[in-house]
Amino acid sequence: MTRVLVAGPAENAELREPDVARSAGRVSAPLITCLLVAVLAQLPVLRPGWFYYADDSATQVLPMWYHLGQQVRNGIWPPVLDPDLLMGGNVAAETLFGVWSPFNALVWVGVSLAGDVGIAGIVVRTFALVAVALGCYLLCREYGAARWSASALATALPLTGSLLHFDAAKWPAALLAFVWVPLVWLTARRMVRGRTNAFWVFVLGALAVTAGNPYALLGVCVVLAALLVEAGLQRRWAGVRRLVLVSAAIGAVVPLVYLPLVRTAHTTWRTTSGGVHDSGALAPHLDDLLNLSMPTYVPAIPGVGVPAVYFCWFAVPLAFWCDWSVVRRRWRELAGPLTIAVVYLLVALGPSEVWMFRWPLRVVHYGYLALAVVLAVVLAAGLRFDRLRARAAATVAFLLLAVHFSAVRSPGSVALGRAVLIAALIGLLIAAALAVYRARGTGPLLVVLQVGTALTFCAQCLWFIGGGADLQYYFPSSPKQMRENYAERYEGRVLQIADTALNDRVPGDGSREMWRDMVMGNAFLLSDVDSVGSYTGIGFRAFTDVLCLGYDGSSCPAAYDALWRPPAGADVRLADLLLLDTVAVQHEIVPRPVVPEGWHLAERNSRISVMRRDEPASAGTGHLSWASPHLRAVSDVSDGPGTEVVDVHRTGGGAGRLVFARIAWPGYTAKWNGSEIPAHAGPAGLLEVALPAGRPGPGRLELVWTPPGMRLGLAAAAGGALLAAGVGIQQVAGRRREPAGAPR
Repeated sequence: MTRVLVAGPAENAELREPDVARSAGRVSAPLITCLLVAVLAQLPVLRPGWFYYADDSATQVLPMWYHLGQQVRNGIWPPVLDPDLLMGGNVAAETLFGVWSPFNALVWVGVSLAGDVGIAGIVVRTFALVAVALGCYLLCREYGAARWSASALATALPLTGSLLHFDAAKWPAALLAFVWVPLVWLTARRMVRGRTNAFWVFVLGALAVTAGNPYALLGVCVVLAALLVEAGLQRRWAGVRRLVLVSAAIGAVVPLVYLPLVRTAHTTWRTTSGGVHDSGALAPHLDDLLNLSMPTYVPAIPGVGVPAVYFCWFAVPLAFWCDWSVVRRRWRELAGPLTIAVVYLLVALGPSEVWMFRWPLRVVHYGYLALAVVLAVVLAAGLRFDRLRARAAATVAFLLLAVHFSAVRSPGSVALGRAVLIAALIGLLIAAALAVYRARGTGPLLVVLQVGTALTFCAQCLWFIGGGADLQYYFPSSPKQMRENYAERYEGRVLQIADTALNDRVPGDGSREMWRDMVMGNAFLLSDVDSVGSYTGIGFRAFTDVLCLGYDGSSCPAAYDALWRPPAGADVRLADLLLLDTVAVQHEIVPRPVVPEGWHLAERNSRISVMRRDEPASAGTGHLSWASPHLRAVSDVSDGPGTEVVDVHRTGGGAGRLVFARIAWPGYTAKWNGSEIPAHAGPAGLLEVALPAGRPGPGRLELVWTPPGMRLGLAAAAGGALLAAGVGIQQVAGRRREPAGAPR
């Protein structure tokens, strides 16, 4: 008979520990895990320092966090609209920044108080990655995993390829949204078991939804559905009822966040009409996911160049030594993570775009969260040493295949050498893990696993960070430096006609020099420059088409000519309608721009020309830029982003028009002397109000903007909160009625 060794000599040591030791371990294990993740999260900054300040993080997210933090500090919350941004001013419809989340508001304020948003971004990422690790640890423990196995997987999860190289490095708003998913999962499962009040599940679920990232919303939906399956299989019918009601309450928050986008999308680039497309963009394949334990494996996805599908080094090699019978014995309890893992496997391997969801690589770490839970539970059941040769052969075969696939995906002697080196390291670490487990138990095994995670991550930082295809911008991350460089040079409202892609054509260090004169996306928000161009994921088509503006504010040569002629439906130049004071033109686009009448050349160097208006376009706080000849604006005051009051004096009795340097986003209402009148998109997509005919004399126009569907969204969210509170109260009352010692 074959002898089976399932556990080392220290198995179930926790059960024999004194109460004091167990209590200390309950705190020390997650604390040490979080500290280790916090330290490892700093390694990418060492090579190079801009890892967390590149691509969309630098041009979109961090500058906007800084700007939104300033608005919150000025008493504007939620900051749903900024009319001065024009392109990216409809923050509510963007959804990305989660304007309804009080947690996000705290992050913005913190970033706005920092002297360097790049450093602030590192701090935010560190706390977020630590929170992911803590959530994963607690979730693994909730499913019965040992402290050591929960710690090993919780350390590995924040360092996975898709989470680190994409959400953490490029899209920190998505990282903040992912933080809530394991916490929602944890509290919802505890609620099903009667250990947590339903209202706390709603609170965490609402924070996940209001984070504004649709992938977090999808994650919450998948988690709650999987828990319904899990609870139903265990016949926890009271928990099922609570879960259904709380899920409905969380769902009631969704209209508040996403209705503005749905009701605005018809005017923008972004469509909500549905459809399935498979361009292959950021879409992994099955053979990619099979290499999830190879730190040097780079998937054949255009533009990636990093181990984007990597999970953790020991997941597959150590799986050959695990006792997987625990899954068979506890399949009902593990139905939740198993369901989630399968769902996200299908999503990751599905089309590259389904409805509003695109780039399947963005959901890989959601599936890895479920995989971490399952693996932590399986590891906690102990390692097996029967059929020693077969297990060793399977481990060696995996490492050899991983080397082969790594070399195939990244041809060349350098890639092959790295793959061989890292495979040898993993082989030694697995051998060491098995040896110390058999001799000393789980404590030394955890040390080997954590050391292996640190070593493989150091190798990844050395080989893949700083030399890839990340877009690096050289403008300062210090608001003080940005103000010193731009604030006095670019006065009033500024339009920059430039193209980020052209910087790549500048030889030598020319691309570094280019950012002395211009920045892209939202970066001007760090300098207090009122820039028309900004970073937007939606874009107002009627406006962006006239100036051929791209998502990051890039433009084309035709934009300069468009400025100096009236757009369709207008009698004055577009530059006047926009209330522009300064125009900066990149010479790569327009080599020698002609200075128009009423303007002068303020600056010219080898890279740009800067034109400035002879007289300021507007001295007030309002945005009125043109009125019919028989209408004279007596005053124009805007005391908030979504409100404006214009006192008008008529010199004639006919109908008239007013045009504002505001984008005509859906949601505007206009009242003339208390009566509602039409407000619609006029020239170049700017807001136009048609005044009815009337007698000469004074009149008042009041403009108000609210996000479309906001009243419905607020009512639905309030109803969801009341429903969750009712479920929570019923849960407390029911617990009090239970006889002592009754099972929950």
